[in-house]
Amino acid sequence: MDLVEKTSNVNRHPWELSRTQCLLNILKKNIINDVADIGAGDRFFTSKLLPFVSGTIYAIDTGYNEVSKIIDGIHCFNDISKLPKLNCDGTILFMDVLEHIQNDTAFLNDVLDKMPAGGFVLITVPAFQFLFSEHDKFVKHSRRYNKKRLLALLNSQHLNVEKIHYFYTSLFFVRMVSFLFKKIKPAAVGNWNFSDKHIITRLIYAILNIDFRICAFFAKFNIYLPGLSLLAICKLRAREA
Repeated sequence: MDLVEKTSNVNRHPWELSRTQCLLNILKKNIINDVADIGAGDRFFTSKLLPFVSGTIYAIDTGYNEVSKIIDGIHCFNDISKLPKLNCDGTILFMDVLEHIQNDTAFLNDVLDKMPAGGFVLITVPAFQFLFSEHDKFVKHSRRYNKKRLLALLNSQHLNVEKIHYFYTSLFFVRMVSFLFKKIKPAAVGNWNFSDKHIITRLIYAILNIDFRICAFFAKFNIYLPGLSLLAICKLRAREA
């Protein structure tokens, strides 16, 4: 199936639902002209941007069969080279993308060439290399990150890091216990047995939202709770010609 088609029949994992809502809450606080969602997949998150983005919305994913296509007002490309230069107040999203790239430095550099100075960058990645498991291999991760490693990458790309913190502490401990007892089984995030409205989904979703807010709160005081994921919010400095 072409990834440009929405998979609306898929039950979304509470992790994905919570991450979507928490990141949307962050993005809504900023004026957004153009936005590019790198590694957009079936555009589940990208479509949520339509109500509050004033400019053009781009979805880029190598899984798209067509080089260029507009779907529901979203400009879809299967190659980052096709993405035009973003206008002022541009935003680029890397939501669990960099861990799939062998050379994350070169890839990030290529994408940021599409952004004007002052542009907004939001990044999430899986956290802590010691948690690298069969699941990571199954979903084709090259690595996991800690705060030091991600900061080094971002600083090398002229990005001013405005906020960085781990999130989903609860899932961190679930993963660590599962990892220790070798019970992690490869599974796609979309493989969830309950609908978005099911009480189990809603309960886990609510817990993860609270978890995210707690991690963000403590990070304001430079207290970084461990989490299964890592978030960075950045602005691009002027880059050398």
